[in-house]
Amino acid sequence: MSQVDKLQDAEEHVGQMREEAARAAREEREADLRKAPLSDTASKTHTLVSAPLAHVRTMVNMRTGALPDLHELAVSIKETGLLHPPLVRATGEDGVPYELLAGRRRFSAMTLLDEAEGAREDWRFTLVDGISKREALTMQFAENFHQNKPEPVQFARAARAIMSEDPELTAADVSRLVGAPMAWTRKALRLLDLPESVVERVEQGDLSFTVADVVRRGIARGDVSAEQAEALVEQHASGEITGGALKLGVGYVPPKPKDYEEQARKLDEARWAAERAGKDGGDAAQRDWDSRAGGDNGSQGGPIRSGGDITPAPRIVASVGGPGAEPIELDVADLDAYVLGLVLSRVATAEHRSHLGVEGGHEAAQDYAFSLHPDRRLEVLRALSAEMLSADPVPPKALRSVLAA
Repeated sequence: MSQVDKLQDAEEHVGQMREEAARAAREEREADLRKAPLSDTASKTHTLVSAPLAHVRTMVNMRTGALPDLHELAVSIKETGLLHPPLVRATGEDGVPYELLAGRRRFSAMTLLDEAEGAREDWRFTLVDGISKREALTMQFAENFHQNKPEPVQFARAARAIMSEDPELTAADVSRLVGAPMAWTRKALRLLDLPESVVERVEQGDLSFTVADVVRRGIARGDVSAEQAEALVEQHASGEITGGALKLGVGYVPPKPKDYEEQARKLDEARWAAERAGKDGGDAAQRDWDSRAGGDNGSQGGPIRSGGDITPAPRIVASVGGPGAEPIELDVADLDAYVLGLVLSRVATAEHRSHLGVEGGHEAAQDYAFSLHPDRRLEVLRALSAEMLSADPVPPKALRSVLAA
């Protein structure tokens, strides 16, 4: 079979696999849509009613902050009418007979019109019959989630409020009721297991959702106490430590990638080559290579044993601060940190850097790398580099050029 035929067969095989995967995903979605609903909310009777805004109270809403484009929405309602009246439920109270279920932005825009033109008595609303408190929270939650996904902590607090109204509801049930990914719902709910000060940092944007979950798992494993985790988070929020240092402080260990041993061997070879480049004399470099290849010294740097003599670890000249920075000398023991910083700043994707909590360019990457314990630098470098080498597209040339720098 010719190479062209082989390539064509391979392309056809890949095409068939993609079709099968798409068909399986489509069947799974259809099966999900055929499931019976968890409640009869969708079948409740809807009736149009008229009332002034003063007769409608608003629920405590999961969305916080200013609502965007209210003026434009008010102008639209003025010009074309209220196309979709807000949903309300009956309260059973004479003074305020209705409670808003969905349509907070529309209700707020209607309020602007009342303030500009005087209160109207005939605003239209859709009354949904027989809605419970749990159903009311769920309807509001679902509308807000699909309009603009809330912050994780807001999401978690709203989900827990729904579950508190019906103890039989699980996280999976809440996910289905509001149309949210189940894994995301569970992860968000677990945030509330963190100390309140850490939860507040997530709400304020000082701590990412992903790093907060790493902190939670560190506390759950017993790698760090709640008090120690709070102190580390405060140091991170104040800029004293990086996100990567915070993760390491709560016991995070980067997972070993596939083909770890093979990739580790290749990285050792690249590291040794960089060490030899910093020494004078090819003969000494070759003796060092032979000594290391024979297992006399391992791969962790330090003194080099050659012919029974121990010589000081070599030093290399490098520009840690990036292009144009003043060159400085590095011990071979710090080479792993230097190379890791280069990989992070010049080769790693934004996703890789975000995963390690590195925010910024070359200087931030070097700060993160040198903040690691020497025993951890090579481990992180190997895991990160092996992951990138196995990614698609593969950047081996760029990686090799950095390792040899």
